[in-house]
Amino acid sequence: MSKYDFIVGQKYKREQISERAGDGGDITGNWATGYPHKDGVTFIFANVGNPGQTGHDYDNYFDGPDLIWRGRTGSTQHQPSIQRMTTAGAENHVFWRTGGRDLFTYAGLGEALDVTNEVPVRVRWKLRAPSASAKPASPSKRLPVSELNKVRPEHIWQAVQSLLGGHEGHSFAPSTDYDVVSDDGRRLPPKAVFGVAAKEALGFEIIPDHFTAGLKSPCFRIIEGAGYRIVEKDKQPTALPPFTPEDQYWTEGNKKLTFHMMRERSPAATRAKKSQFKALHGKLFCEKCGLVPVEHYGTTHAESCIEVHHRYVQVQDMTANHRTTLDSLQCLCANCHRLEHKILKAEGNESP
Repeated sequence: MSKYDFIVGQKYKREQISERAGDGGDITGNWATGYPHKDGVTFIFANVGNPGQTGHDYDNYFDGPDLIWRGRTGSTQHQPSIQRMTTAGAENHVFWRTGGRDLFTYAGLGEALDVTNEVPVRVRWKLRAPSASAKPASPSKRLPVSELNKVRPEHIWQAVQSLLGGHEGHSFAPSTDYDVVSDDGRRLPPKAVFGVAAKEALGFEIIPDHFTAGLKSPCFRIIEGAGYRIVEKDKQPTALPPFTPEDQYWTEGNKKLTFHMMRERSPAATRAKKSQFKALHGKLFCEKCGLVPVEHYGTTHAESCIEVHHRYVQVQDMTANHRTTLDSLQCLCANCHRLEHKILKAEGNESP
């Protein structure tokens, strides 16, 4: 049985894996390689379908349930590191990603079924869920606030999207006193929203006894901190503030541009994207010009210079029932964001 409780299918940062291995989140030295090891355990980081950080682009791919993987440049089956991984009974935790800056997805424990005499070496990994992660333990008592605080805005946002999509795989009842109001005005039970989000954040099944809801509870604080409004069941939510003069200039009555601006003004999507982006990259920066406001201005208040923009869905293709995903959002500095709006405005005026 592995001592590590990684969850198959869950996403991790390399720093998180290093921290769990006892190296405090350090990703230099041994952890900067494609298959670092610690205390006899190897952690394999595979890029599937894209070059790694070193620029090497080997043909790693999944063949059914197995991962076909190549070692580093010049690696052979006779090297100690390869022999350590491919010997019978070796403990290898396999992580993979498709994007150069994506989080790594845990694939499970890897058992070497075949090792070729090529350079670089090629290994076929049979993947299985470790017993520690097949059925992760679910604490039965009330979770401490320190654990609840691990639920971030992107977890809340994903939970809301999941529940709006009809997800029912949870143990939470309908609300009795308060509702979470989504961007489109639909209402959801606060405990269900937080419970589904906490399962994603903490990696095990969350039940109603794990936390309380209500005014001044961590549950309500974190949901509201993620940009959602919580209202009493017999009350209507307050209206969102009107467009600023600048927003009115960009839209000029164009309905599609108005939809675009309304989506970008969603505090929930904005906070979720920024939180996810910062967790992934360690800081906020403009994806167009590379500006890192905190470094440029010397204060954390400069994070407000980064705004969130829809990058994939063009204005002429947007419909009223379009669903935003965090991958469709982009972090831009204020200047680059305004340029994108100028382009969208021109396209909107040109459309029939």
